[in-house]
Amino acid sequence: MSSCIDGLNVHPRSVHDAAVVLDTLTERLLRVDDPRAAFTDVYGVVTRAVAAQVERPGGMFLEPAWISRLAGRFCERYLATLGACERGAAQDCGAWRIAYASASSRFALPVQNALLGFSAHINYDLVFGIHATIVEFGHGGDARMLARLKHDHDAVNMLLRRSIPEALARLSARHRCGVSSFFRETAPETASWFAMELLSRWRERVWADVLSLLAARGSSEREALARGVEQRSARIGQLLALPAIHVASSPARRLASVVSSVSSAA
Repeated sequence: MSSCIDGLNVHPRSVHDAAVVLDTLTERLLRVDDPRAAFTDVYGVVTRAVAAQVERPGGMFLEPAWISRLAGRFCERYLATLGACERGAAQDCGAWRIAYASASSRFALPVQNALLGFSAHINYDLVFGIHATIVEFGHGGDARMLARLKHDHDAVNMLLRRSIPEALARLSARHRCGVSSFFRETAPETASWFAMELLSRWRERVWADVLSLLAARGSSEREALARGVEQRSARIGQLLALPAIHVASSPARRLASVVSSVSSAA
């Protein structure tokens, strides 16, 4: 049986590799009206923004090679979860189980599917992706280098903010998302604030978790930390997937209910 990832580079090693894969994957999913495209489409917008800065001389990143490798590894992890979904195999974390269950529901909003994908990918995948890339580059014990990497981690927040208008436009036009259309047309600044409240809080917690993993003494401590990351990311996913979000009486109340529910859980 054919799969949406057939023939794709499922082991991207750079941000450029990741951008190519995500663009191809999004077009494939859109052709068959697959709700999972809402996440890959927006994910691709952000990845292209990161790639542009990595390739730009004097760009915003202090360690562009590290960021590029992280982006490749990050995408590789997403493709692994998508491959499991395609095979009907169990996901290895609750956040992704919830995200894919939402994408299979006719009641879920496109913006909700995008948020659930970002939640799982940031709150779970990014913790271990950053940790693995720091270890690969040999930077775990270098406080000066960790500060440079934290600078680059925070710089991605600026790219996320800049990507929100294009993300809303794509969710509105390509995914027929009424909530995204409403906020794009009437309150784009509010939508940006809501999104960045979630994303920036999530990403700040991610860095704290990475530092805890780097400081862990032995496998048992690392495993306990990993369980905590899994449980928290699943809890956030459960809140994002609440049925009340689907039936709220207005687009503004729908998105507001998402933000108020998950901010305290992050």
